[in-house]
Amino acid sequence: MKKRSGFADQSIGKTYRRLRYMAGAALIGMPLLTAFSGFALDCDLEPSLSDYYFTVKDGGVPRTLFLIFLAFLGGVLYSYRGLDERDNFIHNAAGIFAFGVALFPMQCILSEHPDCVPGLLPVLHLPSAGLLYLSAVASVIYSGGPKLKDALSRLSEPETWFKRLWKVKALSLTLMTIGIITFLFHNQLKAYFPEISWVFWIEYLGFAGFGIYWVRLMWLINDANSEGRQTFPPRSEEAEEKTFGAPAVPLEAAEKAQEAESWSDIP
Repeated sequence: MKKRSGFADQSIGKTYRRLRYMAGAALIGMPLLTAFSGFALDCDLEPSLSDYYFTVKDGGVPRTLFLIFLAFLGGVLYSYRGLDERDNFIHNAAGIFAFGVALFPMQCILSEHPDCVPGLLPVLHLPSAGLLYLSAVASVIYSGGPKLKDALSRLSEPETWFKRLWKVKALSLTLMTIGIITFLFHNQLKAYFPEISWVFWIEYLGFAGFGIYWVRLMWLINDANSEGRQTFPPRSEEAEEKTFGAPAVPLEAAEKAQEAESWSDIP
């Protein structure tokens, strides 16, 4: 009897894990690396991450890192296949909006960036950035959807696993919510603390929250798969041979029995 792969076979599971870890590392590290590249060129911290498109003449290293980050993030999110269609749609949309932020740079304001050159349709930059942020929030809220919850419910003490999943979501949503609230009131805050690059840190809270979510979700999935394999070990070839020649049972009953005693890794 051929063993079914369940959620995904081993190679696909490894690809999912790499995508999540790479996305998490990029979301947490690349915005800071872009800012450090500006410091290396004796530039102050820009008002927003998008300003690094124009921070030096002809873009230079800051623009290169900024665009690499967005292109990589967009490619990962668009290529990622969620655990169901809704999960897939959320990440595909986020990938498209990431490409939009890169393709449509912010408005060129000569008083702020004397060497800037107008880019393509800057009016689309802010909507793309806002929708990317909201898509990231939607991803964290959805957190794999019913399929992930169904898998966790098969484990011992599922309430503990659900609480852990909620904690994964809660930390990132807290950071993102702080970012959204700060964005709404950053003009008032700027009047009291004009030296702080408010929008940059608001954006970073969103990216970092999303990145932390990916990493912690992967830790949760790794632990769930480990326990699942111990609780529901796959049937050995010897066990399969013992069932050969046994009285036939309905196909539906056989499938339910196999599902009850085996674990399919969450990708």
